[in-house]
Formats: sequence, structure tokens, C-alpha cells
Amino acid sequence: MSTNEKQKVVQVLQELNEFVHDGLEGYERAAKESTDTARQDAYRRFAQQRLAFANELNQIIQQHGGIPEFGTTGKGKLYRQWMDLKATLTGGNEEAILGSNIYGEEWAQKAYRDALDHELPAEVRGVILRQREASTDVLTYLHQLREAAGYAPAPGGLPAAIASPAANRPLKTALYIAAGAAGAALLYALITKRIPTDRLMSSVSNLTKGRLGADGQSSGKRSPKAANQ
Repeated sequence: MSTNEKQKVVQVLQELNEFVHDGLEGYERAAKESTDTARQDAYRRFAQQRLAFANELNQIIQQHGGIPEFGTTGKGKLYRQWMDLKATLTGGNEEAILGSNIYGEEWAQKAYRDALDHELPAEVRGVILRQREASTDVLTYLHQLREAAGYAPAPGGLPAAIASPAANRPLKTALYIAAGAAGAALLYALITKRIPTDRLMSSVSNLTKGRLGADGQSSGKRSPKAANQ
């Protein structure tokens, strides 16, 4: 294998591994914030799975002369800060945590597809395909959890994490929609590069530090819960 081919493998796997670490951080957060014992166990399992995936990818990266990747994506960081904002507005709950995991897993699926679009050695493609299949199984399981719980799918193509709560909670529903719209606008601005990533992340971080009281003023309190990736 030529030096250029090795560098290509390293580049593709480093980028993919950032998304894998997004999932690792997301599931670790979900396990801490969920109050459902069965879901906590599942989220911990998925976090351990992503850690194993990341280690496997880093081993291949090193074999091809690259530096292991332990970071996460800028979009993933922004998304998690957006979820902090939504939790501040509405309070964390099991539906939001599960929806956030589903959105993160769908994001991971795209990352695996993008990696497979490149010309890679057969053994490397085999690893990526195996990991993608495992990710697909996790996504299927998460969808089954959502259906069993009777949660509504996300409306209008927005992430499942911002699906509206039950109709008997009109204020919380309005807050979900507001948080979802703000998050969608921020993500659009990031993807289209209309606003630099560092500015977006700083803005969202500042918002999550705000505390919304009953009068709309800063109350100094924050919900301890926030949803995943």
C-alpha cells in the first residue's frame, strides 16, 4: 500500500472515529440522566460498544501510521449543548433522552455510509461494515423502545429528541417546539457555515447557563437533566 493510500485510510477512520466518540459521550450521558434502570443498562452497554469500536478504529489508524483519534465532532458538541438548552427550558425526561439517542444513532449511520463511499482495503471495509451493522441493530432497538413507550415520532423531520410531549402539557409542548426551532436554526447555520462553529457553540453555551424562571427572568436554577448526543 502506498503512502497516499495509507494516509487516506487514516483520514477516513479519524473522521469516522469522531462520530463514534460522539456516540460514546452521548450514551454515557444518557446512562447518567435516565431514571429507568433497564434503559440505563442498555445505554451503558452501548457506551461500552462505542468504546470498543473507537479502540478498534484507532488500532487500524496506528497500523497505517496515523495518530489515534479521541475527539468528537463540532456538530456533536453543538448538538449536546443544544440538548442542554432544551433541558433547561423543559426539564430532561425519558422521551427526550431516548429521542436524542435515536438522532445520534441516525447520525452515526450516515457517518458509516460516508466512510464506505471511499476506496478502502477490504479488511478495513469489513471492520466498518461490521460496526455499521451493530449500529443498525442499536437503532432498531431504540425505535422499538420508543414505539413500546408510545412516544410520537418527531414531526416535520426534526430530530426525535424534540418530539412534542403529550397534548395535556401545552406549556411544555410549546417550549419543546421553541427549543427545537432554535436548535434546528443553529444546526442549519453550522452546516451552511453561515456562522463559525466557535461562535455557535459559545452562543449555545451562554444560553444553557441562563436560568428561565416563571417570569422569564434568570432564576439561578437549572434542571440537572439533559438529553443525549
